[in-house]
Amino acid sequence: MSSPFVWFHHNGKKPNETKSFLRSLLGCDTSDGPGGMTLLTRGDGPFAAIGGAAHGDRDEWIPFVTVDDVDAATKRALALGASLVSDKRPGPAGEFSVVRDPGGAALALWKKA
Repeated sequence: MSSPFVWFHHNGKKPNETKSFLRSLLGCDTSDGPGGMTLLTRGDGPFAAIGGAAHGDRDEWIPFVTVDDVDAATKRALALGASLVSDKRPGPAGEFSVVRDPGGAALALWKKA
């Protein structure tokens, strides 16, 4: 079984500083992405994005996990003690919602378009 973790999004108020830091730290390239995001690339292609604080009020990395049904996964996450950060919305490659697990970490529940 492959990993459910498929993407990482940096949610923060200082995207230019983050981009510079990660380019220096990881030696990755950056390119313009959809919706004003900056894509981080290395080797085979993009592996993460840097954007503004669009998915909540914290500066943080948000991992995206693939699910079969965003609505059902969101409902199940809430029943298991998560809190809702953002309702389902369209993204460049599918649709997703963002929840916080009971420990406070964000997680995007994503379904490919």
